Amino acid sequence: MIGIAAAMMGLIGLVFALFLVTANKRFAVETDPRIAQLEEAFPGVNCGGCGYASCAAYAEAVAQKGEKIDLCVVGGDDTTREVAHVMGVKVSDEQKDKLVAVVFCQGDSEASAFPGVYKGIPDCAAAVYSQDVAKRCKYGCVGLGSCVAACPFDAIHLSPTGIPYVDAEKCTACGNCVIACPRDLIEIHPLKHDAFVYCKSLDPGPIARKVCKKACIACNICVKAAAADENPDAVYMEKNLARVNTQNYSAKPEYGEKCPTAAYNSNCNSIRKDEVMARLEAQRNAKQAVEVGAGES
Repeated sequence: MIGIAAAMMGLIGLVFALFLVTANKRFAVETDPRIAQLEEAFPGVNCGGCGYASCAAYAEAVAQKGEKIDLCVVGGDDTTREVAHVMGVKVSDEQKDKLVAVVFCQGDSEASAFPGVYKGIPDCAAAVYSQDVAKRCKYGCVGLGSCVAACPFDAIHLSPTGIPYVDAEKCTACGNCVIACPRDLIEIHPLKHDAFVYCKSLDPGPIARKVCKKACIACNICVKAAAADENPDAVYMEKNLARVNTQNYSAKPEYGEKCPTAAYNSNCNSIRKDEVMARLEAQRNAKQAVEVGAGES
């Protein structure tokens, strides 16, 4: 009896095995081999800068949905070329401008009014939502470092006076800090442009200046300077705040020379920017020299 039972169990197992093999062959879904190759080409940091939750999701979108191949901000041009090779397409040799995060606030502990001390959860969003922010300016940086915690590349830190600054060398423009800031004080812009109004206060001038020495007070001096330079579209006034036109980035640092609060400024809240610019310029010059040499030969 034991032998018969064992034989029956073996027969049943064999039948199920044959069924699973047949089902596997019949219902198998073919995997695009390019997806694995694309995943290997991407940095694998899953920062979300491409707009997808992970490098794997972006690889799948490129391979199966025809997504753009140049969305990886971390890998840059080198990764784009690798992806182009996998997909069998050509890519322009023209280098894109490096993008970096820009912090639009100068209201640190030396410039802003702090009537109290925040004692809640050490998170900027929590402080804003609880309306328990120590800083009087309702538009300024909370200073609790949520952007620092969100950066996967160690590219943003708090200064000793409580304002985030960006390391241009490490920043990949992934946008995580942009999402983390509850007051929308961080934006992504080309590294080569540094003339901005580093303030987002919409308060009337007298109020803005009372709560922060570095606030824009809507004096229109920078707007008039741009107009006098026959560049009227470079800077404009909107809701008590001067703004640089980021559609053309034609604003110049000198438009802020007479700004009474230094709200219109250049190269604020960043480090190593000049070093990165110099290196990129050297790379461009070297590339142009190679191209000229190849053309003459």
